Amino acid sequence: MARSSNRRRYQADFPIYRQLSASQTFAAGISDSISVNKPRVPTSQASGIITFAETHIAQMANEGHKTQTVHDESVADEKMTGNVTTMATGSVALAAAIANQKPQLLSKNMLQLYFIMAVGYLVSTMNGFDSSLMGSINAMKPYQESFGLAGAGSTTGIIFIIYNLGQVAAFPFCGLLADGYGRRLCIFVGCLVVLVGTAVQGSAHSLSQFISGRFVLGFGAAIASAAGPAYTVELAHPAYRGFMAGMYNNFWWLGNILAGWTSYGSNVHLQSSWAWRVPTLVQAGLPAVVMVLILFFPESPRWLIAHDRADEALAILIKYHGDGDANSAIPTLEYNEIVETNSLTKDENAWWDFRELANTRAARYRLGMVIGMAFIGQWSGNNVVSYFMPEMIVQAGITDTNKQLLLNAINPIFSLLGAVWGASLLDKLGRRTMMLGGLTGALLSYCLLTAFTAQTAHNSSLAYAVIASIYVFGFCFAWGFTPLQTLYAVECLENRTRAKGSGLNFLFLNVAMVVNTYGISVGIQKLGWKLYLVYIGWICVEMAVIYLFFVETAGKTLEELKDVFEAKNPVKASIAKTNIELDESSRVVGIVGHGV
Repeated sequence: MARSSNRRRYQADFPIYRQLSASQTFAAGISDSISVNKPRVPTSQASGIITFAETHIAQMANEGHKTQTVHDESVADEKMTGNVTTMATGSVALAAAIANQKPQLLSKNMLQLYFIMAVGYLVSTMNGFDSSLMGSINAMKPYQESFGLAGAGSTTGIIFIIYNLGQVAAFPFCGLLADGYGRRLCIFVGCLVVLVGTAVQGSAHSLSQFISGRFVLGFGAAIASAAGPAYTVELAHPAYRGFMAGMYNNFWWLGNILAGWTSYGSNVHLQSSWAWRVPTLVQAGLPAVVMVLILFFPESPRWLIAHDRADEALAILIKYHGDGDANSAIPTLEYNEIVETNSLTKDENAWWDFRELANTRAARYRLGMVIGMAFIGQWSGNNVVSYFMPEMIVQAGITDTNKQLLLNAINPIFSLLGAVWGASLLDKLGRRTMMLGGLTGALLSYCLLTAFTAQTAHNSSLAYAVIASIYVFGFCFAWGFTPLQTLYAVECLENRTRAKGSGLNFLFLNVAMVVNTYGISVGIQKLGWKLYLVYIGWICVEMAVIYLFFVETAGKTLEELKDVFEAKNPVKASIAKTNIELDESSRVVGIVGHGV
């Protein structure tokens, strides 16, 4: 009832919505005249989502289009039946819209979208920069002499984790800014706070000032990072969401590389405290770029619709997802889904009210994915490499500081290559396959790392085998997990809870990092290479959890994931596919039924 009145209201306001509704009426009138073996679909899809595809099929069949074999690389499962290609897809509506519109990768509007997304990606560099920065300057003599520190130990652990404690403290404000004032303003405020923290840390002459600066840095980075993933996912073109949104966290490695090479250069050429101050101050560069540009960019369409600014949202969808064509299929589908989902779920929950994240079975399952991804993303052995690689190199018998920093600076280059390759495969292989594949490589490389490090005391020639194992681990983990660490959690959240949930994701992520990083600092000092055995066992546990409980989010719009989480068995529902048929123009001409 409420849905019908909402549909009439939007029919009056927006011609594109009125056109879609007319098409649905047309489909209902002729559906009996064509042979379409329809799968059973959830209620939310049946009202305006699946009918989009059925309308297109009915029109094509009524026009008498011939069919021939075509190949679509975005869909992995294909079966040949005569001269028709039968494809298995997770979303009939999305597949039909993409096939109908055929997005142009190098159009003017798409190039503008790439630039907007790239600036959004820079938010991710902040955490990557800090990770490499602290690992690098912690090995520098001028830094150790400035504050009376050693390379490892409890004090070093506290200095490292204070950044994460700042991120934990920022958690209550993430929902207020991102949901109340918009994704862009939240990113702007976060970057501004990061600049303040950088100034405090970079000018420190006492350990207390240095620690205070790190706390402020973490606070600002958390605020920006709560909105950054949501902004990029919600703006990403649905035909390429896996790659475009997955690239967000890959820029973590760009920050890591920038910090590593800046630290290496400053340590070689500067002998005073400026050896560590220069890379610390460089940390402000990319957040400053984001802060200057972000307010000139469009707001998230989903945020705009949630705040009764649907006309602005529609214009953005048409420009960037429809290449300026008001009649294009993809923004029509997106707009219909977002409006309908918003009308069914819209409420007046305050920014501080987090009950909606766990008030239903589906919401709790979503929350489980968010928390699970936070811990798996930090407890898979990657923090050992990120923060303590110079110490790992010492364990392998390489004691020259410049050589340690050089090897540390090279590592993220391999990881970035793995992350970009992984992002390009997200939509083709799916999220679950990528995670399991990445952890398999990480497990094998950790086994080699442990074995080689244990023998370096007796055979120094194995030192570079240790380094190679570290690089292989970084490549494998980045391939399977870096694109997904923020993307997957954001995909699993509903539109109305995405900002709050992203903030909660960073809360648990930083809790995991605090426990892990402090434990590593003490453990690597007391246990040495034996610490690696803990991660070998834990990675095995993570793989079992992912296989049994983690859902597949590829191949569906963000709104269609609602049916996955409301299913009796979300994992089974997420990997179920529907077979469709295409004509010579790559347009859907038949829904055959459920695939396997």
